[in-house]
Amino acid sequence: MADVHGVTFTRAVSMSRHALVVDARLYPYFDLPGLSRPSVFRLFEDLSCRYLHAPIDLRPPRDQLARWQRRQSVREAMARVVGQDGVPGRSSTIVLVNRIPEVDVLDETLRGVFGDGEHVWKVQPHDALVLTGNGG
Repeated sequence: MADVHGVTFTRAVSMSRHALVVDARLYPYFDLPGLSRPSVFRLFEDLSCRYLHAPIDLRPPRDQLARWQRRQSVREAMARVVGQDGVPGRSSTIVLVNRIPEVDVLDETLRGVFGDGEHVWKVQPHDALVLTGNGG
């Protein structure tokens, strides 16, 4: 997110109309050019977006064992986050990450069947944010 201008971020969130924003970053800064933490939270409030800070380790794994461990931990974290949402059948969520390699890790770890087969996740990168969806 560090390379995104605040106007781009604001436009992307406003146009997406998602009700859940998951901040997967360890340190949830919003000091982007043209943006501040108070203005971001005002935006979320105006759009009725629920914000959750849920740090998720999205560093690229170094080997196959780390890849499987990362996959399991990311899936468990996303299940906890979506479970906290309280709205069954939610079709998509905004996930905030720091860098493009983290988007790739998120995509790889959520690709395919989630848990017992009831969710299929699709990660759609955006220049300002990442959209994840569970469902067809």
